[in-house]
Amino acid sequence: MEIFILVTIGFVAILLGYVLGNHEAREKAIAFVNSEQSGRKRNRKKMIMTEIKERGKITNDEVQALFDVAHSTATRYFDELQEEGKIVERGEGRGVYYERI
Repeated sequence: MEIFILVTIGFVAILLGYVLGNHEAREKAIAFVNSEQSGRKRNRKKMIMTEIKERGKITNDEVQALFDVAHSTATRYFDELQEEGKIVERGEGRGVYYERI
């Protein structure tokens, strides 16, 4: 009976260690991915600003093609750049484009 209790305690301890270890690894992986995504977004927004500087303006379609992203992703980049006070939206409907402020 004592051996059974010791084996059970040992098994639970190993299982607990595995779960806790996996949790930490998972958290580290999530943090790494988030930092990579943040860095990629920051670089893409810089590239958008460079394109605007060179061309004078840029459209959502051009950003989609440049980065191979969805319309909504390109829109988020523009929204963030507008919130940062770096660009302004001009035009209406399908004629919308963005310029530096």
